[in-house]
Amino acid sequence: MQKVYVQNKDGEPLMPCTPAKAKHLLRDKKAEVIHLTPFTIRLNWDCENNTQEIIVGLDTGAVNIGCSAVNGERLLYASETKLRTDIHKKMQRRANYRHTRRCRKLRHRQPRFDNRKSGRQLPPSLQSKMDSTVKIVMQLSKILPISKVRVEIAKFDTQKLQNPDIEGKEYQKGVTEGYDNIRSYVFERDKYSCQICKKSKGILQTHHIKQRKDGGSDRPDNMTTVHKDCHKKFHLGEIEHKFRKPKEYKVETQVTILKDFIVMELKKNFDVELTFGHITKRNRMRLNLPKSHCFDAVAICNPKKIERIDKIFKRVCVTQRRYQMTKGVRSEKRLPNGELFGFRQWDKVKINNQIGFIKGKRSSGFFDVCDIDGNNVSHSVKYTKLQRLYSNNVMEVIASPPTTKVMGIRSETVL
Repeated sequence: MQKVYVQNKDGEPLMPCTPAKAKHLLRDKKAEVIHLTPFTIRLNWDCENNTQEIIVGLDTGAVNIGCSAVNGERLLYASETKLRTDIHKKMQRRANYRHTRRCRKLRHRQPRFDNRKSGRQLPPSLQSKMDSTVKIVMQLSKILPISKVRVEIAKFDTQKLQNPDIEGKEYQKGVTEGYDNIRSYVFERDKYSCQICKKSKGILQTHHIKQRKDGGSDRPDNMTTVHKDCHKKFHLGEIEHKFRKPKEYKVETQVTILKDFIVMELKKNFDVELTFGHITKRNRMRLNLPKSHCFDAVAICNPKKIERIDKIFKRVCVTQRRYQMTKGVRSEKRLPNGELFGFRQWDKVKINNQIGFIKGKRSSGFFDVCDIDGNNVSHSVKYTKLQRLYSNNVMEVIASPPTTKVMGIRSETVL
């Protein structure tokens, strides 16, 4: 059943009400709408601040976040949030812009080397994910009186994932122990033979299976032995070959790093409890829920029973503005940034009875509109045909939860 979130006259959260009750309050002008998604009203009269216990479940991750709020057997809120994964690429592009700008023949200015100090302990990519995760709970606390936050954490042993039999001093010894460098280890592992033509004679080189420009690393698993001629022809596209894909532990490493920072930040404002994945799995199977981020968050709250889940909130974190301000050989064309014809980038709009978000803007007044998954709704539409709903730093819509046919379901008889 859908819920309408309520705030008192001072903006403090109260228990949600039904849509029928909210309709009567709005009709009698005892409340006003302050948010459309999630639909929230604010009362215009003094009332008692009676609240009940609400437990928030948070399923942390490096790409997707699940969040839910449960009161007894009632589900008050459920959402899935997709975090940003483009921070590192954008910072590299910004560094290239700066490098090009400094190499231009401009008038001299004194060098500044000590103007980019920061007190943060995390790199920008992880800092963005931590801030977005904490912000989910902070935004939820504005519409629901949270009593407790239960967070699922995970710690991954990447060496154990690669070698389940590793123990003791073996953690200090890698696969390249006894070799001069990674290159010599890769050659001996591949028996000094090219992995493309399978021949051993000729000049050998190491090839990155996942290229460095695509985020590949210098780990031995990501490197293979090839001939010099085969290497050149492969990059020129003259020959084709499919290498085995290396296993990556990027997500596991990020989750392990973020868990302590997220918990430490949440403890500043909430009562935090910790739980683990095996407990969440058992609770999810007992509640007969499919595997999903939002359902994991419900299982983290550990209710005895839960009502049917019809709708969830689907959210995507987006950037607030574009870094590029101008275009052209001499930056003679200024790109439209900020508000244009009353619209900003990523504003939620209504077009032909369909919900979309402004992806691109033009000075001519024609905009690009996409849905929450990034699929184009309209490549070029006049701003006069758009109805602006609201602006936010996330794209958010009401969606249906994953079905049992898609996700699969486990019966509680397995226990």
